[in-house]
Amino acid sequence: MDTPALIRIIAADDHRLFLDGLQRLLAEAPGLQVVAVAANGEDALAAVRRERPDILLQDIDMPGLNGFAVADTLHGEGLAPRIVLLTMHDETPYLLAASRPDIQGFVLKDAAFDELVNAIRIVAAGGRYVIPSIDARPAPPTPLSPREQEILDCAGQGLTTQQTADRLGIGAKTVETHRAHILQKLGVANITEAVRTMARLS
Repeated sequence: MDTPALIRIIAADDHRLFLDGLQRLLAEAPGLQVVAVAANGEDALAAVRRERPDILLQDIDMPGLNGFAVADTLHGEGLAPRIVLLTMHDETPYLLAASRPDIQGFVLKDAAFDELVNAIRIVAAGGRYVIPSIDARPAPPTPLSPREQEILDCAGQGLTTQQTADRLGIGAKTVETHRAHILQKLGVANITEAVRTMARLS
């Protein structure tokens, strides 16, 4: 995939001062054009539907739909802008979620602007980009398996280990083993924290 001669970008962030500054900086970069900005997930969706950009540059935490929900909706509608997440979050659960195939870039907000422009160009050309300070870390754990997701859903409903075992038709020890794997994958200390973490990312 060749880089477009002019990379059309929609930038979405709920912090207005940050968004205004980002828009001005991107406007000065050769070959980049900000065609719309959005302050929340719903506005980002509307802008993508209207403008059909090459790149959606968005925060994760936004009012209404977060960045992952926006990506899910666009994927479901068959719209395919390349997505770069620009965020302050570098915790393991966010890195795990950002490894999804419908998200092509992950850049921290404290990165140099040149690094962000480089990421946009690489992603627009069909590549994937993770800022080197993150990429140098050990690879994030693999996503939850379907069974682990079922067990986490049960925990979110307040079911005990035995209640979860009865519902899923498996042994209580098997439930405990799966729960241990969930904690390890998400890098959290207990199942309650795991439920809260996945709720933030959903």
